[in-house]
Amino acid sequence: MPIQFINIIREITDSVSSGKTHKRTSFCAEINTANISSWEPNTDIIESEDEVIIKLEMAGVQHSDVSVKVKNGKIHICGIRNEKVPDKKISFHQLEISYGYFERVIIIPEFMLHNNITANLVDGILEINISKRSEVIEIPITDRNDL
Repeated sequence: MPIQFINIIREITDSVSSGKTHKRTSFCAEINTANISSWEPNTDIIESEDEVIIKLEMAGVQHSDVSVKVKNGKIHICGIRNEKVPDKKISFHQLEISYGYFERVIIIPEFMLHNNITANLVDGILEINISKRSEVIEIPITDRNDL
């Protein structure tokens, strides 16, 4: 079952990500204008008995420039990698590092939507952990008179 589960996530994710050469509109609410993704971080999806781990390679991306949101059964990871250009005259000989806005959308199965999800950015790797254990979520009841 675990390998089948990862294959389903991979197939769905591949169908959402239309390739690195296609530009897409960014989902980030922090970014005021509708920008175009200029790159996608390399991504690993790993499954253990207890959780699914999603790792994204984000060298040079600042913690404050990344957003991770869950919406409509999808994890949206987006932000910006800013290029630091020196003030002095320079000549470019080779350019392979992509800068600018990025977005990665990963669909998660419905049964995992309300599970514990955490995200940490350490040493240029964003790691998102999604628990596979469904836990009871208590919904607070408010008094309509308090509203």
